[in-house]
Amino acid sequence: MQTVHEPARKLPIIGEYDVIVAGGGPGGLTAAIGAARAGAKTLLVERYGFLGGMATAGLVGPILGVKARGSDEPMIGGVTEEFFRSMESMGQAGPYEESVSRGGIPFNAEGFKLMADTMIEDAGVALRLHSVVADALVEDGRITALVLESKSGREAVVGKVIIDATGDGDVVARAGAGYTKGRDADGAMMAMGSMFHVGGHDGSVEVTTEQQEEFKRTVREAIDAGELNLYNPAIGGKGSTRSPGMMSANVTRFAGDCTDTETLTHAELQVRRDSWDALNFWREHHPAMTNAYMVQTPPNVGLRESRQMVGLDLVTGKDMTDARRRDDAVARAPYWIDIHCPLGRVKNETHLCYKSCPNDPPCPMYEEHYEDLPGEDGTPNGPEGRRLLYPKDGLWADVPYGALVSADIENLLASGRCISMDHQAMSAVRVMGTCMAIGDAAGEAAAMAADGDGNARDVAASELQERLRANGAAC
Repeated sequence: MQTVHEPARKLPIIGEYDVIVAGGGPGGLTAAIGAARAGAKTLLVERYGFLGGMATAGLVGPILGVKARGSDEPMIGGVTEEFFRSMESMGQAGPYEESVSRGGIPFNAEGFKLMADTMIEDAGVALRLHSVVADALVEDGRITALVLESKSGREAVVGKVIIDATGDGDVVARAGAGYTKGRDADGAMMAMGSMFHVGGHDGSVEVTTEQQEEFKRTVREAIDAGELNLYNPAIGGKGSTRSPGMMSANVTRFAGDCTDTETLTHAELQVRRDSWDALNFWREHHPAMTNAYMVQTPPNVGLRESRQMVGLDLVTGKDMTDARRRDDAVARAPYWIDIHCPLGRVKNETHLCYKSCPNDPPCPMYEEHYEDLPGEDGTPNGPEGRRLLYPKDGLWADVPYGALVSADIENLLASGRCISMDHQAMSAVRVMGTCMAIGDAAGEAAAMAADGDGNARDVAASELQERLRANGAAC
């Protein structure tokens, strides 16, 4: 590969902070609010002109991971609960108790943006939008500054404690800290896929159960014939929109490494085409969608998995199904091992990766790494088989503080979906309710570390738990 030499240059330091949070998605939003409320001078850096990450830039919804299967016990609290209760008061999210009881909180993506702005400003967080972390400067095992790239050029910010809430572990990678990507067998990561908003759903048209089933069969036949590149034959639910006549569709899929820009580019183009193909098919075949129209495709293709920081501790898929308890628990993870096919398959319902996948055509994982797949031999494909991939009814897996702390950089924490987890655990912990709960913990821990010399490893888990519970968090 040919190279060019970039001359060294001095960068202006535009701010010094106790805590810097990189990424304003679900895991970064609550982390920044929590750190500021705990008394830390906090900066939140976000690449878009708005906050919310996959909830807004990806139009992903509803908020999952909010209760344990077979129980109505909430798995979230603290800043996360406050956020959605406030959104409910605005009329921008579903009734809190009812939504938690159902297992997911529907919301309006635009309302999410506004509530994020409001709570960040009220907490006193310094905010820098339209800025990307271009580099992390490290000396003696500590990040000394983050380099930001924006319309203003290259600038630096100095922070005592850094939280990587980019989702993709960008700060971890820039700092040279350890990380993993994808499953052990081949490094493949869960498929990407965008949700999009469709209007014009005619609620006055009565669609019978028979018609709905016939529609799904028609979609499935088109998928298996290669006419549609969709993994889900449904037309969608409310998710990240609550407006009358609108739906939030989750049907698209694209395989690849979302830390590779060329792959991301192809994903954006393909998924956008697939979204329009889905809409046109629905117009033709679904009785209530004759006059449907595209309201919005997301600014960013939906991302599920990329880098995982190597931490002091590791959350595993077995931890999830065993509902493992931890002495240093800082958040609860009640969701299931929901691995979207890393090969991007859509035909023959091979859209989830576990032992009871139909596996047609043959999959390399089945042929060479069958024991690495989650689930049990002989379980049925469908809800009964998937039930085995949840924590036991009424229970959850603990997220340990050690999984938030870098094993290599003493003042680096991770929040959200890039904490220290294996491929299977990541597929469960990645949901937004759990990521926001992790953010509660990361922000509080960062403020505690900043009160000392910035070493996140010195934070006492017992004291962190006390502070989190005093704030109403579930841990």
